Amino acid sequence: MNPDEAFKTLQPTAVIDYGVFVYDGHFEIPLAAALAHAHKAQRRLSEKRLSESLAEARQAVTLAPDAVKPNVVLGDIPTATGQAQQARPYYTKALAMAKAVEPEFQVGWVNTLEGKLAPGAE
Repeated sequence: MNPDEAFKTLQPTAVIDYGVFVYDGHFEIPLAAALAHAHKAQRRLSEKRLSESLAEARQAVTLAPDAVKPNVVLGDIPTATGQAQQARPYYTKALAMAKAVEPEFQVGWVNTLEGKLAPGAE
């Protein structure tokens, strides 16, 4: 899933230095916002700031419920606290999406998620 998909059909109002496209208006780009929240959630998790991590991960999934990374991060939080069973629904959904939506770009996610879902994985 491409966070910039909305811009494929739009014409930029200007192009700066042959590579920076300028668009005028207001654009909803929930996937890009979701990925930013997922990244913050991962950082907070690595810092052991679990409540902040959970809030960021939930926001990411709210913005892009069918995106792989937000669901993985939301699963990583209970896994980090020893509650791997609570992570399974998020990992399962992420795996299904990785196999269904642009699978050629999701190969790394498939292997990672199958490992997280393997019996005894925690």
